[in-house]
Amino acid sequence: MKVKHLAICFAVSSFTLHLSAAVKAKDGGANHKPIPAAPAIEGWYFRAVSGYPAAISFEPVVLFKNGEYFDVGDEPLETLNVSAAKSSRPKAWGTWKKTGATFTLTNSDGKPHDYKLGAGNWFPAYAYTGAIKLKKGYEKVSGGDYGNGTNALVIKKINFIDDTHFTEGSNGGVMTPGATAWKKTANGGTYKISGNTIELNYGTKVIKKSFALGATGSPAHATNTMIFIGGDAYTDTE
Repeated sequence: MKVKHLAICFAVSSFTLHLSAAVKAKDGGANHKPIPAAPAIEGWYFRAVSGYPAAISFEPVVLFKNGEYFDVGDEPLETLNVSAAKSSRPKAWGTWKKTGATFTLTNSDGKPHDYKLGAGNWFPAYAYTGAIKLKKGYEKVSGGDYGNGTNALVIKKINFIDDTHFTEGSNGGVMTPGATAWKKTANGGTYKISGNTIELNYGTKVIKKSFALGATGSPAHATNTMIFIGGDAYTDTE
């Protein structure tokens, strides 16, 4: 009887392990759920936005073929978790449609905004192919007069030393009637760009960010005088 009981227990245990392994194989493992890919892309653009304290800024936008749009942020689309992004940045999402040459973007609050190529507020953005070489240096300047004698200025710079190495840093401060404070940072490493993704390798960590080239001319074409890294617009310093 003992031998028979042990045999039954062994058979049940084997079946349980086999069933568990089959479930994990089917689901890809409990801890390795695949991240759904971003929707198919209709095109990359950037728009001019006015606001305070800066007079005007440029924001990259991706239009998806499913009728949605996304204000591009730090994370590249290749690793974008759409559900998580909609939860963490709901105002970055909206819907779009095109009528003739006019693009109508309706934001998360249901407010539509019209944009048109060649009108000065809507431009195409381009993936990096290597056909256009990057400039040596770029910067992003932000800040302004916040009133009551308070002024802030932040200058973020990135320098592409050659085809694989970069340095970056920032210099920012706040000035008030009673005090002034400044802070500087500096980093560097290697980089590589593929399409709309830039990979920055700092040696101890690797960070991927969204990337795009700006546009110039009429008809518009890609330029290296403006680039977008992680949703921020940088202009060349040459």
